[in-house]
Amino acid sequence: MKRAIKICIVILIGFISMRATCGKPKPSETNIKAVQVLKIKDFVYYHNMSITYNGDHYFTINGGNENYCKLNEYDEKGKAVSSYDVGLDGRAIFYNSDLDQMYVKVYGQDLYSIGLENNDANIEYSYIFEDDNSSSAMSPDGLYFYEFVRGKVRVINSEDGTIEDSFYLPRYTELEEDGHDVSIAASDNNLFVWGSIDEVFIYDLSGSYIDKVKLPRIGYGFSLSYCNGLLWIAQDANARDKGTSGYWFGYRLDSLE
Repeated sequence: MKRAIKICIVILIGFISMRATCGKPKPSETNIKAVQVLKIKDFVYYHNMSITYNGDHYFTINGGNENYCKLNEYDEKGKAVSSYDVGLDGRAIFYNSDLDQMYVKVYGQDLYSIGLENNDANIEYSYIFEDDNSSSAMSPDGLYFYEFVRGKVRVINSEDGTIEDSFYLPRYTELEEDGHDVSIAASDNNLFVWGSIDEVFIYDLSGSYIDKVKLPRIGYGFSLSYCNGLLWIAQDANARDKGTSGYWFGYRLDSLE
C-alpha cells in the first residue's frame, strides 16, 4: 500500500513538472535569413550615411561635415558612375519615382531636393524632422517619410510636411552606439530598426513587431537603408577630411513575406 502511494506521488510530481515546463514560452527563433546580394565600394569623406536607388542606379550620401560632401552614383553592379558635391552634411537620401526627384535629409531638421545636373540642393521643407541626427526613410511609393527617434516613429506626409501619425515600437531597447537609436528603413510593407549592432528588428507599417534578422556583420548605425528590394548597411570609412573607402552591403531577406 505504501509503495503504491509513493508511486502515485512520483507520477503526480512528474505530471506537474511536465505541465510547468510545457507552459513556459520557448525562446523565439527567427526564420529570416540575410543573404548578401551586392557589395559597393564607396569613397567618402567622414562617414557612409545612406543609399537609395532610382530604378537604374544607386546613389549614396556621406555625412559628418558639409564642406566635404560626396553624393556618389553607381550602376546596378556597383561600378562607380559619377560623383557630385551638393554641399550637404547628409543623414539620409531618398528617391521619389513618381516625381523623379531625389531628396536628402541633412544634419538638422530640414529636407533638401537635389538637382544632380546642376550639382545643387534646395530646401524643400524646413523643420519637419524632430532630431538633428536622425537618418530617416521614405516609403517606396513616395507618400511618407518615417523618422525614428529612440523608440518613436513619426510618419510625415511628403506632400506638405505635416505629421500624419506617431507611435512607439514594442521590444525596442535604446542603443548607445552612434546612430543606432535614430535610424530607420522602410519597404512597401515593413519598417526596420536596429535591435543591436548586428541585428535588425522588423515591424509592419503600423508598428506591430513581426520578427528580427541577424546580419553577418556589424553595421554603422546611421547607414540602415532599404532600396531595390534589399536591406543595406555600411562598413563605415570613418575617413574624416582625408577621405577613404567604406563598403555598402545589400541583403535579400529570405522568408520575409
